[in-house]
Amino acid sequence: MTVPSPTRPADEQRIHDRRRTRLRPVKLISRGKRFLVDGSAIDLSEGGVRIRWFGEKALPATLLVFDEADDTLRPASIVWRVRDEIGLRFTGSAEAIGKTDKARLGGRYYALG
Repeated sequence: MTVPSPTRPADEQRIHDRRRTRLRPVKLISRGKRFLVDGSAIDLSEGGVRIRWFGEKALPATLLVFDEADDTLRPASIVWRVRDEIGLRFTGSAEAIGKTDKARLGGRYYALG
């Protein structure tokens, strides 16, 4: 479920309007298609996403975002990081993930084929 965000301030540099999300689980995946860390999308727009991530290890500058709510995988780059939140800019289109890869991500070892 998404809720429209408040009106954008005049000094906001965002290109796309964002929508707040609730309980929208995501997984951050390396470009080599290896699981990195679980997260939760907080704000979502056509151009990017703000994610609260649950880990402490370093993340690569570019990665893939697996959106568990709509079963899509989307390339993105990190724009900013503050404590346990990161802002990502989408760098490509969302692609549906196959049943096999979805099962792998939901399984014990979190890896795509």
